[in-house]
Amino acid sequence: MLPALSRIFSTRNIVIDIIVLGCIYFIPALAHMASFPVYLFDPMRIFMLAGFLLTRQNAQAYFLAVTIPLFSFLVTGHPLILKACLVSFELTVNVFILISLLNRTRIHPAISLLTSIFVSKIAYYSFKAALIGMGVLEGDLVTTPLLTQLYTCLLITALFSFFRIISGNRKEIS
Repeated sequence: MLPALSRIFSTRNIVIDIIVLGCIYFIPALAHMASFPVYLFDPMRIFMLAGFLLTRQNAQAYFLAVTIPLFSFLVTGHPLILKACLVSFELTVNVFILISLLNRTRIHPAISLLTSIFVSKIAYYSFKAALIGMGVLEGDLVTTPLLTQLYTCLLITALFSFFRIISGNRKEIS
């Protein structure tokens, strides 16, 4: 078990996590400088998936899925804590479905990624609708237009496929 832990907590993986979290730290600053809503590109998902692609470690992907939104809340105050928890839930579902599809099916990785994003969004909106219905959360169910989210999902899938090709098409997922 110790060798498995040393792979998860390797210096390389820790450096990748620090870089990913550092990028998340600067997203609000970039958004203000760009005067463009950067969140439309789903940067938390992109950085989480990039960390997973670079490390090929399931534990690393779960770590990033849970901590990126919470880290962003702690550092910038955005998203608000309940929304950060919702996004952590969504990203965790994304990782779980993606890893399950990659390890247990012969579905092309790009289709696996797209499917995992769609399933995680369904889970997110279901949970958000329940919270709104219970009066725990206020606001609209959908704040980013669904067409924009579709384009973002397709862009993320295209990027994932491109990086998969240039990284040597490695199939092993820990």
